[in-house]
Amino acid sequence: MELDKKSFIPLYYQLADLLRERIADVRLTPGMAIPSEFDLIQEHGISRGTVREALRQLEQEGLIERRKGVGTFVSAPKIEHETDRVMGFSRVMQMTGKTASARLIEMRKYPAPLSISEKMGLPEGENIYLVKRLRFADDEPLLLEHSYFRQEVGEKLLDEDLTRSIYSLLEGKYHYKLYRSENTLEAQSAKKEEADLLCIEAGNPVLVLRRLVYFDDGTPFEYAKDIYRADRTKFKIRTQMEQMIEKSLAENFF
Repeated sequence: MELDKKSFIPLYYQLADLLRERIADVRLTPGMAIPSEFDLIQEHGISRGTVREALRQLEQEGLIERRKGVGTFVSAPKIEHETDRVMGFSRVMQMTGKTASARLIEMRKYPAPLSISEKMGLPEGENIYLVKRLRFADDEPLLLEHSYFRQEVGEKLLDEDLTRSIYSLLEGKYHYKLYRSENTLEAQSAKKEEADLLCIEAGNPVLVLRRLVYFDDGTPFEYAKDIYRADRTKFKIRTQMEQMIEKSLAENFF
């Protein structure tokens, strides 16, 4: 495929689309180096600025990654998470064939801020437990967790191995039943501390998932702020029309 220099479509976009096509067709596979800037300039007769803008677009999309002093390589496929199911990080990694692990950064008890106590239905000032962990997939840092647990749940975690799945522990050892979660998702820029832990540059995009998780008796037991690397993660969101809405629509049309 040649770039059309007479087209109204910018050359950087055409080049980015060409490289996307090569990645989709598996001509460029994860871990493979893409042609250098010099090679792309020579191959297509375009400027360095055009090449760099095309590569910047692909990097923002998470399709390629630049390694200083080494080159530019095709990124591994993003790991997909589903927001409509209560499923921990360890389970998601298991389903994608990766090994999950965790490093405990901080665990402490303190009075819940009003913003959290209101969400969890707690009296103002009641103690909660913060568990801050860095989560890995095959030794690659992907997620920085800030989990806030009700006191009666957090106390059970004090002497446990928190490098493993907390949800599996709560379900298997303590026989809690996790029922549902409410989630909000937004994009942000990584702060320096977050970036250092996730091995990305400060200011790089991250996905922030805030979730409130309930037991089957309706008790909210965890509020969490999860910071995911945007270059390695994507979320699937399912929607389904309720039967009553469908019925109402049908009645209006017929």
